[in-house]
Amino acid sequence: MKKNRFVLLLIFVVAFMSCSKHEGEGGTSTIKGTVIVTLVSDDFQRVYAIFPDEEAEVYIVYGDDEFYGDNIETQYDGTFQFQYLRKGKYQVFAYSDDETGQSISGKKPVFKNVEITKNGQNLIVTPIEIYNQVSNYEGSSTITGKLFALDYNAEMTILKDSFYVKDEYVYIAREGDGYYFERIKTYYDGSFTFPALPQGKYEIYAYGRDFTGHDPQDLVPYIVYDSITANKQTVDVGRIRIIN
Repeated sequence: MKKNRFVLLLIFVVAFMSCSKHEGEGGTSTIKGTVIVTLVSDDFQRVYAIFPDEEAEVYIVYGDDEFYGDNIETQYDGTFQFQYLRKGKYQVFAYSDDETGQSISGKKPVFKNVEITKNGQNLIVTPIEIYNQVSNYEGSSTITGKLFALDYNAEMTILKDSFYVKDEYVYIAREGDGYYFERIKTYYDGSFTFPALPQGKYEIYAYGRDFTGHDPQDLVPYIVYDSITANKQTVDVGRIRIIN
């Protein structure tokens, strides 16, 4: 008789434990989503680019827990997924630069609420949209090119020579900013490289004599425009031609 009571008690405990399982790992469901980042200026007034955010940290909160239960990085296309989840309520979030200015840290979490109601569900949350006040060296792409000079006489009437220019400054700016954020000198063959750039539109320029102005000794910028449209991209702007 005692043995039967023990068996019944054991069955009751197992049943109770299985019924009391809360949110977290150990299930068969998946939560998926995408993080979309908007690159903006320091004052949030200019939008430089909008694209899926690679290697963004995404966090998941199980039920009413005060702390996140797990975190992962997004893939190259901005996607993420949390697998092997049980039924229950969850929050997924990523951190954004705070456009309201109310956060002491300058960051705020952007939450998405989701509920798993049955086993084996594959739920897709709406995109997590975040802001990033861009630092010009947080990207993975590169802009390259060469500086080429046309050497005219003082009166700008005779082309004496043409050549690639070494040891001369080339500048890079975000289109619309009106100021450069970096300058580098060209190599012996006139080449230049700006590494670690995020997506967006750029102006790349160097200074040369004003071919059309009244004073040919005036220096003016010779600008080429190009865009980085993907991570880990190399953009070759070709030659920047200046008048020497």
